Amino acid sequence: MSLRTDVPDQLQFRGIEPPRGSRAFTIALDTAEPYGGGRIAGRVERARSGDDARPISVQVRCTANWLDVAPQLVGKKRILSLTTWWDLRTRAVPVWFEEDFFTEQLEVGALTDANWHEFAFVLPEGLPRALEGTFVSFRWRVEARRPRRVGSDTASVPLLIQEPQTLPIVRIETSPIGTWRLLEWRSDDELDGKGGPCAVEYAQRRSEDMPLPGETRDAELARRTRG
Repeated sequence: MSLRTDVPDQLQFRGIEPPRGSRAFTIALDTAEPYGGGRIAGRVERARSGDDARPISVQVRCTANWLDVAPQLVGKKRILSLTTWWDLRTRAVPVWFEEDFFTEQLEVGALTDANWHEFAFVLPEGLPRALEGTFVSFRWRVEARRPRRVGSDTASVPLLIQEPQTLPIVRIETSPIGTWRLLEWRSDDELDGKGGPCAVEYAQRRSEDMPLPGETRDAELARRTRG
């Protein structure tokens, strides 16, 4: 599993909040497993000297996110091609809605007499794995926050999983807007997931929808786009 704490170019314009920095402290991750039964651990580290005695709290959050799609695509039940994602991207900047369904928080203390404080979360079973789908996404984030007289001082990072997708499947994405069956690929570790008003399931493709022998996801996408 390859985990990223930034937003790569191919995921721009999807409403993913980029990393946020604080001049006073930073987040360093030692373990990041953004899924049910996983563990997220690390440190809040001082970035500059100071005597601010206000305590810092760390929060892990997972949200269900879904795409506000064009009316002609609402509620589609048929199998859509791999080119659907590209068609949506080229029409306009998409609008994503978000709903929190899991948060856990702990207070780690102030950074007056320490250069860093540890934190660790063990995530409950049953939470969905981080996923960026076509119509539905499950997004994890770690945030460190210290109150100020007005607002708060905040550092945060997204937890995005990027890994080879080698298994051709049908991905069934359900949001409050509709349900879609998509010709897609998945990794060995991707599983069905549900959170908030959204769900993702995987099913076998029909024989006529399988890629050509030796074809990769990118090659299949290029072939279907040309067609």
